[in-house]
Amino acid sequence: MAIKPSKLTTLAQQHSALGNDILSRKSVEWLQKEVKKLRNPTALSKGILRERDRFTKRPLIGGLYFLYYDPKYKDKLPYYDLFPLVLVLERYNDGILGLNLHYLPPIMRAMFLDKLLGYAKFDEKDDIQRIKVTYDILSGIKSHRLFKPCIKRYLNSNMGTPPLKVEPHEWETAIFLPTHRFQKAKAPTVWKESLETAKE
Repeated sequence: MAIKPSKLTTLAQQHSALGNDILSRKSVEWLQKEVKKLRNPTALSKGILRERDRFTKRPLIGGLYFLYYDPKYKDKLPYYDLFPLVLVLERYNDGILGLNLHYLPPIMRAMFLDKLLGYAKFDEKDDIQRIKVTYDILSGIKSHRLFKPCIKRYLNSNMGTPPLKVEPHEWETAIFLPTHRFQKAKAPTVWKESLETAKE
């Protein structure tokens, strides 16, 4: 799906204009290193010792996290992402409900995140802390229909590692990194079907 520059919102316009320059080298290197840890339990255990606050069994509602996830019913799924990038909407005793932004192509992720930032909560320094949006809000507003293919339930028992927190100032970097790990289908196929689902 081609997106005209005039239709791009803030994050998408910036990325389109600046390309990879918008991704700071430090942020990219850090996230890529942490992604490798999540895929490697041995490396992860060492990483947790160094940055314990990055990993949590109780992710914050409205926060963005990387997960390593092996779905319980993967044999019945047409495809799935082993390494979701999830904005947490709800938290339960046995897991979370969230938006896996990997189900959208990168530019669409930026456009969607722009809309979600309208629900951001700030601290006393005007820094973003989290996005306070609910399933009911998303499902009730037509302009937020991109949430439909992204909404997923994740069980604690099927998380191979603790969720890795992405700090708000790293969100823009994280959404453009090619960290998805779709199984049983290639990314273009997933993205095409996601955009079709969003139109329904």
